[in-house]
Amino acid sequence: MRLGIAVTSLVLALPKLMGGARQWAQVGRDLRFLQADFPFQIAGAILLLFQVLGSLGMITGGLFRISAVLLTTVYTLYFINFFTIGYKTLPLYAAALAFVCIGLMITGPGRFAVAVKIEKK
Repeated sequence: MRLGIAVTSLVLALPKLMGGARQWAQVGRDLRFLQADFPFQIAGAILLLFQVLGSLGMITGGLFRISAVLLTTVYTLYFINFFTIGYKTLPLYAAALAFVCIGLMITGPGRFAVAVKIEKK
């Protein structure tokens, strides 16, 4: 489960993060509800960085709970965004992913984490 969520999130976020300032600004503009005092580029870059780092942590199992918190934050922001826009089903999808990440945070990485494999050797 953790690999599926992490790989999907990574495939969606990494090209946008590597796309540069224009892509970052677009992601930041999509989250208009934040009404932050910093530019859209910075907001978008931070969100994408959270998503990529959280995905990498979930894949490797290193800093797993912190990665789960990062992804929970990202999906909660998506939930709020979709809810304020007025979508009917997308907020439910984002909320479901946030709750899955909360569940993963509680259960931990399990025996298939890279860190567990390294410690055993």
